[in-house]
Amino acid sequence: MMNFKTLFVVLATATTGLNANPVPQGGNQGSGSGTGPFGPASYSTEGSLSSHTLYAPKNIPSGSKLPILIWGNGGCSANGLDFQGFLNEISSHGVFVISQGTPNGRGQTNSGQMKTALDWVFSGSSKYHQYLEKSRVSVSGMSCGGVEAYDLAGDSRVGNIGIFNSGLMSPADSQRIAATIRKPVFFFLGGRGDIAYENGERDYRVLPQGTPSWKGNLDVGHGGTYSQPNGGKFGVAAVRFFQWTLRGNATASQFFTNDAEATQAGWQVEKKNLNGVQVTPL
Repeated sequence: MMNFKTLFVVLATATTGLNANPVPQGGNQGSGSGTGPFGPASYSTEGSLSSHTLYAPKNIPSGSKLPILIWGNGGCSANGLDFQGFLNEISSHGVFVISQGTPNGRGQTNSGQMKTALDWVFSGSSKYHQYLEKSRVSVSGMSCGGVEAYDLAGDSRVGNIGIFNSGLMSPADSQRIAATIRKPVFFFLGGRGDIAYENGERDYRVLPQGTPSWKGNLDVGHGGTYSQPNGGKFGVAAVRFFQWTLRGNATASQFFTNDAEATQAGWQVEKKNLNGVQVTPL
């Protein structure tokens, strides 16, 4: 099992660009083309954003608008298929996903590439341009990818942040970054067996008073359930998160506001200021 020191070296690459061994992902994670009403979903690439992998519904209904998720992989992996089943599941519920890295890519990414993806969304260069709801963007990621997402927290184009099995590397970093975030931040952690558990817990504690936030721990460790079909329980929770905060789905919001579905699934939850999440349905 990887120790904290190794994890911190990996997480550091998100902001420093130093070389490090990524969190092992075991190849492409999970299976499935998604169970949502916009499914099936699949991945593709575009030459105008050649360093990333795009996930979208195969058949987008005319007139539909898709909010945007920019995703950072565990280990800051440059393989855009590392979370294929998980990201297909999210996309099948009406979300356009941009994953760091290319299909079966090698090496590592950094937060600058996440910003490149955000700039691309607003450039109008994509063949999906007519479908993109640019007013609704989440930056999220797992492990090292979560630290990449933190780097874009201050960008006014970003509406919320999803931290999956991740957290900032030191108390100083938490005070410098997490303690200044005013937009919604949701944490999906793997319990005390997750090597990022203490980091994510600390980030949640230092968020400013009034910041809408939710923290769930599922006792599965650092690897989550991403390798299960459609991302398993982490996939369900992520879909609810993006359905609510990006698409304004009131039913999905209940996963977080009344706890019943989450706790029945095994999540241990805390929440603050969720009445501050107000999203008009798409």
